[in-house]
Formats: sequence, C-alpha cells, structure tokens
Amino acid sequence: MANLKNKPPLNAALNSEAWSNAQTILTQFCRNGGQRPRFQSQPPEPLRLCVGFSGGLDSTVLLHWLSTQQAELDFQLSAIHVHHGLSPNADAWAEHASQIAQQLGTTCQIAHVSLTNLHGQGIEGGARKARYAVFAKQPCDAILLAHHQNDQSETLLINLLRGSGPAGLAAMPVSRPLNPQIDLLRPLLQLPHTELLQYAQLHKLKWIEDESNSNTDFKRNKIRHELVPLLESINPKAISTIARSAIHQSDASTILLERAQDDLIHCSQHDALILAELEKLSPARQRNLLHYWLTTHGLNLELRAFDELLRVAFSAAADACPALVWRNTAIRRYRGALHITRASLIAGPEQNRQLNDAPHITDWFGTLEWVQDEHGIAEHFLTNGYRIAGRSGGESLKLARNRPTRSLKAQCQALGIAPWLRETTPLIYINQQFAAMPGLGVHADFQASADQMGWLPIWTPSPPTQGIDS
Repeated sequence: MANLKNKPPLNAALNSEAWSNAQTILTQFCRNGGQRPRFQSQPPEPLRLCVGFSGGLDSTVLLHWLSTQQAELDFQLSAIHVHHGLSPNADAWAEHASQIAQQLGTTCQIAHVSLTNLHGQGIEGGARKARYAVFAKQPCDAILLAHHQNDQSETLLINLLRGSGPAGLAAMPVSRPLNPQIDLLRPLLQLPHTELLQYAQLHKLKWIEDESNSNTDFKRNKIRHELVPLLESINPKAISTIARSAIHQSDASTILLERAQDDLIHCSQHDALILAELEKLSPARQRNLLHYWLTTHGLNLELRAFDELLRVAFSAAADACPALVWRNTAIRRYRGALHITRASLIAGPEQNRQLNDAPHITDWFGTLEWVQDEHGIAEHFLTNGYRIAGRSGGESLKLARNRPTRSLKAQCQALGIAPWLRETTPLIYINQQFAAMPGLGVHADFQASADQMGWLPIWTPSPPTQGIDS
C-alpha cells in the first residue's frame, strides 16, 4: 500500500466537485472546532475524530481519505469497529478492520455487542441502536460515518413508506450532536456510491463484503436491490434527484421547527399548552406546534393517536378532564391547557423518613426537599421523623388558626392544583396525624410559632418520561 500520510491529488477519474464538497465539510468542521464551541487550552488541542469502521467499502474509503487529510487539518484519527456477532465471519472482519487501521497509521478498537434483547426493533434496528450506544461512549470529539448519497436516498424512501413528514424526509443530516460531548459527522453524504468505488479502485484498497447486504428480507436491501434499479430505469439520475429532495425537505423542516418554536412561546405556560392560544392558529400551525411540543417531551404519537389528541383537546366537554394515554405517558386536559404526565396516578408506598434524608424518592418519582419558612412545620415536630403516604380520601386541612378546616379536595380545587398532583404528591404525617401537603400548606396545629422559622416541604415531580419506557 502506498505511503498514506502524503495527500494524493484527486485523479481525473474522480468527480473533483463532489470530493471538493466533502473536503469543504471536513475542513469547516475541523477549523470550527466541531459544531459547538469547546473550552480549549492555548494553543487548542487537535480534534479527535473517530471513524465508525465496519471494514466495508464505504468506511474503508472514509478512513483512507481522512488519513490523507491529517497533516493539513491537524486532527487525531482513530476507528471503532462494532462486532455484532451476527455473521460467522464477524471475527475475521474485526481482525481485518484492525489490520487496515494499522496500515493507515491509526488504531481501531473492537467493541463487542449483544443483540439478544431487541424489544421488537428487529435485527436492523437493534444493531443500529447497539452501534450508536458504542459510538456515544468513545473518547473523541466526533464520530464520522461513511453514509453517502445512495444511503441518503434509501433513507428518504424508507421514511416515505412510513408516512413521515418533512423531518423524516430530510433523511440524514450532514452533522448533528450525538450527545453533549460528541458530534456526528457524515462528510461523504453528497457523494454517490460510484465515486467511493472509483476511489477505492484508484488507491487499490481492500475491503470486506457483508453477505447480509444481499439479503432482501431487510427493508433497506430490498429498496437498494429492487426499488432503486426500477426508479433508475425511469430516471437515470433518480439517486441524486431523491437526495436533492432530502435537502429541500431539510429546509422545510427547519422552517417548520422555527415556526413551532415561536408559536410555543405564545401558546405555553409552565410547560403546559394553552388551548385558547392554540386555537388562534391555523389548523396546520396547530398540528405543527402540537407535534413539536410533544417531541420536546420525547413523545412521537402515531397518526391515529395524534388525531385522537386533537379531539380530546378541542371537542371534549368544557368541564371534563380527558386524557389520552400513550404507553406510559398521558396527555391530560385541565382548565383549558394540555399537560404531559405519567399515565399512572398511583401514589408511591408509605414510608418513614427523616428531615435530612436524600430528597429523591425513587418510588414516588420526584424529590421532597425542606426549606425554612415562617409558615413551615415547627422543628420539634420533625425530631423523630415523619411519614409520607398518598391520599386515602376525606383528608382536611386548617391552614391558619383563624381559618376554617376545609377538605383537601376543596382546597386543591380552589388553588388549581391538578388532579394528578393531588393523587401523586406525598402527604406528610406526624404522629399519625395529617400535617401538610407540599404545594398547599401546613396544618395550623403543626405550624411554627410567630417568632420561629419552621420547615416547609417542597415536592418536585420528576419529568413525566424520566425513569420509564415511553
């Protein structure tokens, strides 16, 4: 193999414009220090780029090409090979990947993953999830993947068959954050597969052929081997044309996102969606905003469920408190607003606690903190601890000595405390007596005297989707 540390000129047989685009993407990324500002020493340390390296044609071309760019762009280069164990050739592929990386003057880590628990994702989905989990743990600034124009077109077609909107039809972005520390970069995304093949042949590269790539039981392979040739018989430039559509859809998706972000400012309060403001928008903007609001909570409803949510939001009786339950989450309407909560309204188990216990209560999905307040519980009542429990019915509170005792339900309604909070907020008991409800107040018999500061319980529920599979 030739000396790979010298940058070879692009051969006339290669599409210099397409490779120039890839060069521009990589150069801008490196010179900008990635997609996000990094706190660096002076002089700044080189970016650490890691290639997701299967050992196939595409990733071999990417790793080879990057090795020719190091001297000019000053980055550190490494590779990660994910060993799925799905093929009898998997061990040989891992060995091949290590050898190629060594020949290119870099290192390749081998990460073994298990696909035993697919959770209905299928082999393709499970393998992808496993790979990206490995990528997210690498000690690097960016993971580089060898997706190209054909991959982009296939992804658009897959998402089109799923009924995706502009965000799905935008297919894969050139770059995006993988997590707060690592970016994901696809510098070859505008290059057709034929260009990568020509590059590999020109530089006499060696790569592996995954036998599963010809298995049309997999949706992507079926599209690649059966649908794409049919489309190219209709339009020889089908691949590049479809990929161009992804660019247009990306622009449309960006505009819709910006519109939704602006609308959310006017239509939300305390993370709830205000229906009176939502109704002022056109139906298209209503749906766009509702989709966006749901995604900010990690929710992606199927079309039927989304349409049912619209019905729940606008068509239910004005005094009703309807809810749409989606897996382990619920979207509830209360007093003219939509709220996202846990589906279950079952309180956590009764338990004894001390004032200095850790605030997070796992079984209750929230944190209970105590702050000093003149309306809090007198400290001597808390010397021997307290007990938390859910509602059993019939509780009442006297919030001041000059005020009447009223039922907990009536006082919560008067203050607009939502039904799900009434059911899932831990009530405070001292000596078997109901002493306080966080967010409502402390019974007068337990309050600190006028010249003292007491302890006030503050309950903060965890985000609705935290700690559960939605």
